[in-house]
Amino acid sequence: MKKFLGVVLSLVLILSVGCKQDNADDGSNGNNGEKKQVTINVTYKEVDNYDEWLEAAKDEFEKTYPDVKVNLAKMPSNEGDYNTKTSLMLQSDDTIDVMVVDSFLAPSLVASNALASLPVEQWSDWKDQYSDSVRNGMTFDGKVYAIPYTTDTRGLYYNTVIFNQVGLPVPWEPKSWDEVIEAVKILHEADIKFPIWMNGSKAQGEGTTMQTFEMLMGGTDDWIYENGKWVVSSTGMNDALGFIQELRDLGIYENTELATMLDANGWQVLNEKMPESKEVGICLDGSWKSGDWRNALPDTYQDVIKVTKLPNRDGDGFSSMSGGWTLAVSELSDAKEEAFNFIKIATNKDNILSFTLAGGDMAVRADVVGNKDYIDQNVYRAEMSNYTEFTKFRPGVEAYPSVSIEIQAAVEAVITGQMTAGEAMDAYKENVINIVGEGNYIEK
Repeated sequence: MKKFLGVVLSLVLILSVGCKQDNADDGSNGNNGEKKQVTINVTYKEVDNYDEWLEAAKDEFEKTYPDVKVNLAKMPSNEGDYNTKTSLMLQSDDTIDVMVVDSFLAPSLVASNALASLPVEQWSDWKDQYSDSVRNGMTFDGKVYAIPYTTDTRGLYYNTVIFNQVGLPVPWEPKSWDEVIEAVKILHEADIKFPIWMNGSKAQGEGTTMQTFEMLMGGTDDWIYENGKWVVSSTGMNDALGFIQELRDLGIYENTELATMLDANGWQVLNEKMPESKEVGICLDGSWKSGDWRNALPDTYQDVIKVTKLPNRDGDGFSSMSGGWTLAVSELSDAKEEAFNFIKIATNKDNILSFTLAGGDMAVRADVVGNKDYIDQNVYRAEMSNYTEFTKFRPGVEAYPSVSIEIQAAVEAVITGQMTAGEAMDAYKENVINIVGEGNYIEK
């Protein structure tokens, strides 16, 4: 069935984007020696302002390389369907040259030989405009396979009105987990209903994994996946769950409040409570939240809410998590050089600046992040763009979705008081071993 679906998808794309090469004479018939016209096909997801961005890149590319034409093929689908189609098509459809790829999928696509490595060593922008963390996130076995054009990061938002009310400093710049806990205690003692708001349930899915647990875990000396193996127990894991247990042990949530915060639709409540109800002191969340609060409190939200970095456990740096989208070249493409040249133009300073200003995305290029128009448009995004200097990316391997569910279960068990941090880690260890099998995990 899967093979049949791949064939059908391939036929659909072929019909939508046409042939790989036009029928111009290549000179082999003696017709004036004219050069054959090469065409590259670019497949992308259906999202606002992508048409304008890629049309501009196409125009610039075709002026720069007049012997190469670009076909743009938009694939109508939601994000989940698009990712499923991406995996199938890149392994079966040789008409695709460039494709928009979720950064989360890149490692598994590389492992299945679906993506071509890119000669970034010949492209100075890769070294000059992208942070080490971003470059490392797209590097596998020493080679780069995708170029990010947008990303996101995560940090600590805080309500300055509440902070001034309880005597906490503004700006707030905690340097360790202890300082975060101390601020939570002060907010709790001042009867703030939600001293700190964070995802913490299975119902909140990947938000619990990525925005809570992995944010904390990234601030330790350990990680969940190291050297090709899953880490099923470690000091860092125990400390991350221990941070959540310490919040629980402070008694900062009544049961009804905890139920509200852990509800799958809790984010909708947060959108209202954070900027204007004065019930949420701190929120651990992503860079996109500013758009929600701009809608809730358009005139003063930037004065009320500020953002700061989540510190590492011991104060030796900071932690963030990132996802985002990339442009990649299919391994099946017979025009890899032309395809990479298109990517370089699509992700140059001018095209990415226009793209981010039109759609509000977070850029990864340093020369865009430092642009005045980019900074003025969204102060949170401008600040949190710098978090890419120390961010991490999720393990993009086959077992991750199943492991993520076990992370969510562990966090929920601790934040609701069903288990201690140690008990939750033991349960996680047992369940993940059953998922990944012998030889695919380590204990630290």
